[in-house]
Amino acid sequence: MLSIVVPVYNEEAALPGFLAMIDAAAPDCEVVFADGGSTDATRALLAGRRVVEGAKGRGAQIRAGIAQAAGDAVLVLHADARIDRAGICAVRRALDAGAPWGCMTMRFDDGALVYRAGAWVSNMRVTLWGIAFGDQAMFAQRAVLDAVGGVPDLPLMEDYELSRCLRAQVGRPCYLKEPVLTSARRFQQGGPYRQAFLMRRLRRDYRAGVPVEELVARYADVRKGRS
Repeated sequence: MLSIVVPVYNEEAALPGFLAMIDAAAPDCEVVFADGGSTDATRALLAGRRVVEGAKGRGAQIRAGIAQAAGDAVLVLHADARIDRAGICAVRRALDAGAPWGCMTMRFDDGALVYRAGAWVSNMRVTLWGIAFGDQAMFAQRAVLDAVGGVPDLPLMEDYELSRCLRAQVGRPCYLKEPVLTSARRFQQGGPYRQAFLMRRLRRDYRAGVPVEELVARYADVRKGRS
């Protein structure tokens, strides 16, 4: 069974569309929402759904969700992502065929040239260096995640660190042509060029050993003002 784990925190603006999408795209999948202590209407919107509570921090939330999931494979989706039935089927086919881990082709929900270029860069990062990020709908066999210690308990860079670990210990990801539509809200609010530079610098500083707490302080919460 494929379990879908969705970390959420103050996502009342994104959740209505996400819930309609996931109900249509994955009616036969287990969906676990990992809430980091939302203070807006997130919990009300998730009434009647599988919700795991835990400390705020994407890595910790994803770990908590996976710990409560029953599937032998996991797909991690952000609440601002959109995927269709064909995408879910493609993930399942890849896992059933033995792919240990992988991701999908990212597209932004804003068709401006700057965002198309940004998505191209992210997708080329997978092709050339075998590094996937969370907004590319990362998926993995449960046993593979367990073998590498699971999703790192980091409030930021958990996807980057997981990709590096999986690439080193398991191999390069299975890269699917099917798209996951990702919100451009962070780039729209922070400015596409400024935000791209910031994220590149955060990765560089993380590799250099800068404490992740310091990196988090420089990473704005795009949901502020939306709750």
